Amino acid sequence: RISPQLMGDEEPQTQDMVTEPPEPGAGLDDADEGAQAQKAAMATQNKMNLQTAPIRTYLDSTVVPILLQGLSALVKERPANPVEFLAAYLMQNNPQKA
Repeated sequence: RISPQLMGDEEPQTQDMVTEPPEPGAGLDDADEGAQAQKAAMATQNKMNLQTAPIRTYLDSTVVPILLQGLSALVKERPANPVEFLAAYLMQNNPQKA
């Protein structure tokens, strides 16, 4: 039988790996570009987290804040058609509107 070490099938041990500190000046060439990339990565991660969040968490972080503001405006105005008023409020104050 051929040993795994001879066949190259053995995974390197993490304790055998040595990571060296980065050299001075190593890193991103453009700090602004790096910040934008990190911001984009965080936005993607947050979106994925919302997609897998429990229902209550999802609603609390996406719908509830603007809905409460709309309901407060609705109570102050007391329009003849409250559903239409609330719908218009939500559309006009949509935080995700670009």
